[in-house]
Amino acid sequence: MAEFEGLEIFHDVHERRACDRGQCRRRARAATAGFTLLEVVTVLVMAAILAAVLAPRFIGTTGFTGQTTADKLLMAARYAETLAQNQGVTTSLVVGTGSFSVTQNSVAVANPTLQSASLVVPLPADVTITPQTTVSFARPGVPNATPIFTVAGPGSTVRVDVTASGYIYECGPQGACLP
Repeated sequence: MAEFEGLEIFHDVHERRACDRGQCRRRARAATAGFTLLEVVTVLVMAAILAAVLAPRFIGTTGFTGQTTADKLLMAARYAETLAQNQGVTTSLVVGTGSFSVTQNSVAVANPTLQSASLVVPLPADVTITPQTTVSFARPGVPNATPIFTVAGPGSTVRVDVTASGYIYECGPQGACLP
């Protein structure tokens, strides 16, 4: 143990001599060193460029309006079929130029999620649905027509198929509608 104590004393004396020559200040400065202003500005500029390039891709909804409208049309058609089956009243899906709705006896039915509102869905300005027609579902849920609705929006075209058996499904770019 005495040998190690002697080394500690020697080391302490050696550090004191180095401090007398101004080397302690250099060690203290190295211990508190941070980023230079140039490094901080470079990182901020790179972050700003990334934000400017990536933000519009995450914030914009351009590619989603057509798909969202097709999903709502699919929901409305299935809801009309379900109402016809459960209530025994002919229920219609009416697709117009600026909206689509679910009606019974020419009156829009209540929205299942917003009981105070009727189920009329306005189309976004950049979305169209063809053909514009009415599909009526009778008591067992069988439709009087079998259209394939095409929902076209910016960046997407989705089709909603109403079959003779009453099966309603969506087919998009990943697969073709069944003949």
